[in-house]
Amino acid sequence: VAWGCYFEYLLEWNKYADKENIMTITYEAVKENPALSVKNIATFFGIPLTEEQLQLVVERSSFQSMKKNSDKTHGSLGNILFRKG
Repeated sequence: VAWGCYFEYLLEWNKYADKENIMTITYEAVKENPALSVKNIATFFGIPLTEEQLQLVVERSSFQSMKKNSDKTHGSLGNILFRKG
């Protein structure tokens, strides 16, 4: 495998999974409930967020928003990076 064995990778990371400075989050969890995921990440890092700030982060980190602003944030590569949803 080009980047190493996935199972070896998982075994190595599982050693650290229960440490207090490690937060595990899945794409599916973020996709299912973006606001809760952002809130959990902010709490993990000790960053207090108002409801307004939380909604702004959720809105600006959506695929649609990132695609819309991709030319400003990623230049000419934006259309290549943000091509599907």
